Amino acid sequence: QADVALQLQVVPGGSFMSATVRPESDKVFLFVNPTSGGRVGEVFLEAPHPLRVDLDEEDWEVSLYTYSLLEGKPGDKPGFHALRQEVANGSVVRCIVGGGDGTVMWVVGEAERHGVDPKTQMHIGIVPLGTGNDFSQHLGWGGSNPSKARLLANDYALLEQLVRSWCKARPAMHDVWQLSFNVHEETGEIYQKDKPLDKLSVTTPMLLYCGVAKDAEVAYQVELHRTKSQLCNKLVYAAMGMRTMLHFLCCRGQRVRRVISGMYAGVDKNAPAVFEHKHHNEAPRLLSNPEMLLFLNIDSIAGGTARRLWDTSYRLGVREPLDPDLLERGQDPGDNKLEVITLRRLLRLVMPTNNILAGRRVFQGAPIHLAFRKKRELVTYLQVDGESYKLLNPDNLTIEHKQQISVLHAPRSGSLTGIISVLQLFNCTSNAQVGSPNSSSDEDSDGSQTALTNGKP
Repeated sequence: QADVALQLQVVPGGSFMSATVRPESDKVFLFVNPTSGGRVGEVFLEAPHPLRVDLDEEDWEVSLYTYSLLEGKPGDKPGFHALRQEVANGSVVRCIVGGGDGTVMWVVGEAERHGVDPKTQMHIGIVPLGTGNDFSQHLGWGGSNPSKARLLANDYALLEQLVRSWCKARPAMHDVWQLSFNVHEETGEIYQKDKPLDKLSVTTPMLLYCGVAKDAEVAYQVELHRTKSQLCNKLVYAAMGMRTMLHFLCCRGQRVRRVISGMYAGVDKNAPAVFEHKHHNEAPRLLSNPEMLLFLNIDSIAGGTARRLWDTSYRLGVREPLDPDLLERGQDPGDNKLEVITLRRLLRLVMPTNNILAGRRVFQGAPIHLAFRKKRELVTYLQVDGESYKLLNPDNLTIEHKQQISVLHAPRSGSLTGIISVLQLFNCTSNAQVGSPNSSSDEDSDGSQTALTNGKP
């Protein structure tokens, strides 16, 4: 069967690419973490290898190849060897990740170790098998783990429908950031799950978001009580959030001003100040005494409960922002920029409101440098894409652009097949969102064009 070329075009001023329905390769790769989703991931490995799927209204088929991410050693995994062979002839392959948010960067890293470029040789989609599933929510694939019983029932009908949705998904560029932080070399300590690490600095990729102060404190407490059940983990998150929110009654808890002395639009303190907290200093200052500082690369966090945080942040969070038109700026996960906001109350992360507890805009751009206050026994919290840390006497934090990857957004509302397959598979109509909030019209707010169907808009 002849390959059908995938036509890609980077749209000036936006990160979305136009594409025909048919992928260049007639193979779809599914990389699964078998332990994710209460071991739901291992059910995918029971499907035929390959599973051949006829596409709706198309006289051709694709083959789904499923591989376990646990098979083989880092840099020497059978699935990625097969992927490298497929892209060697110039093909662009649709690769689906079965796992949580962290599994995405696991796949990206393995692809690079095997000589596959995640920006030009693969388009990455996801099957949500984690707890929050923020990346899956952002891309429109929903947030609920699939049902074991229904996944492979009726001769794999639901899995086949999902494959069809993957083939109709539209690719877009997505930024990946590198985040580095360190603590004081003599008195500092970095903890994960209340265990000190044997190092004073950490460098990690950031795909979704970073939070400093109260939201990160909640995430850290959740990690200490994490279970294998998605529902139980969400209940733990709610309980820890309520406990942390009550800290303000006794003047306890994290505040941005208590832990951060300044933020700068560069890689060190010599860059222009976004805000500073120094006496007799004319630098811009934060407004409203917020409980948390968020760096956003997607439009929702907290498992999809906190949606459109940048869009609904209609006020300034800093006096005299570096960009006088900050309130007019849109959000694009592929524009080499981060959006920075403050939230005065942790409650905003679970409130479906646009006004009462809305965030405040602080900055848009990159790179970004944070300097922490120099206090004795200063303790604060940090979370990066769901991984949380407790920092004793932190020194500084820097976020820089690392690379871009090509990701797959779920089919829009015009594709009923895509919608039905996703809703049926995850058996949860309330959580399966079709398309990101920035994709609600035929043309995105930043000018990005929609995907093409059979070569026509």
